[in-house]
Amino acid sequence: MVDTNDNFVSGANYKLLISACCMHSVHLAFTARSQINPPKADRSSKHYHRDLGWSGALEVLTSFRGISMNWGVPSEKLPPVYENFLSDTLLDIVRQHFISRTAKVTLARFVQDSSAGISGEFVRHITISITMIILSWSDVTMVYGVVRLFVYTFTKLCGQHFDKSKWPPLYSDIFAADSVRTFWNNKWHCLFKRHMTLCGYKPAFNLINALLVPGDIPHYSGIIGAFAFSGLFHEYCFRCTSRTMFMEQFPSLTFFLINALAIIFENEVKKYTGRTVGGIYGRLWAYAIIIFSSIPMNSQILLGIGPMPGFKGWDTWKWYVPLSLAMKAED
Repeated sequence: MVDTNDNFVSGANYKLLISACCMHSVHLAFTARSQINPPKADRSSKHYHRDLGWSGALEVLTSFRGISMNWGVPSEKLPPVYENFLSDTLLDIVRQHFISRTAKVTLARFVQDSSAGISGEFVRHITISITMIILSWSDVTMVYGVVRLFVYTFTKLCGQHFDKSKWPPLYSDIFAADSVRTFWNNKWHCLFKRHMTLCGYKPAFNLINALLVPGDIPHYSGIIGAFAFSGLFHEYCFRCTSRTMFMEQFPSLTFFLINALAIIFENEVKKYTGRTVGGIYGRLWAYAIIIFSSIPMNSQILLGIGPMPGFKGWDTWKWYVPLSLAMKAED
């Protein structure tokens, strides 16, 4: 039997995949051939600029960060590659599994009870936001680790060389961000950075720039455009899944727009004071913005997932058994 939880989560992930494929097609359409630089291509071949080959084509289709490509995220902005790739990847999968399950225990047992007073409700919403951020980070990291482990194993079984430099972690230390800009630019995953630039930043920037608006306004318009596109991207995934939810509110769009305005504010602070937002106060500022602005979005997502009464009575150890949630859904 499939419950509301499974319907919402699987539906949102399906829409996420469809949306990502659409954005990736736009990205590929605007990527010049000269920017594609698959390592396995033979530069001395006369066919180098005409045919990528199956290996190069697969790499272009699956590389969202553009690692080793001329258009990709610079290596210095990526997290460092694991030194002991296999053991570190296995350890990371296990670690993220425990973090993810702990977050789900928290959601099921503690934060779905709305019977508390005003102060208790406030704490509940803060806990929901923090837990959902951690859950998103850990689940994506764990899935990426499984994919990375599969590719590594398959490559080795085929007797091919595995280039671990093309598989750095998705996230840097998200808890070390000392500004909103640092969080989104350097700490959070950058899978869709170029996609948001092409679909959100450049259209807004080019439009305002064409109107001969001076100063930083075109750049700031581009930032708002990129974050607005990201917000609409998330709204689409949730709306198409829930059908009746989010019809009058736009919590995801609001969240991303607030973060865009926070980045613009940080730029203006540096411009007029010469000081970069950072340090302990920058960290408090960044996470206050991220956590508080995400409360409506995360509350709506939790509402879409629905109550989980069947999991509240579970023994704690059952949560940490691999695939236990999937087996529970089939009961």
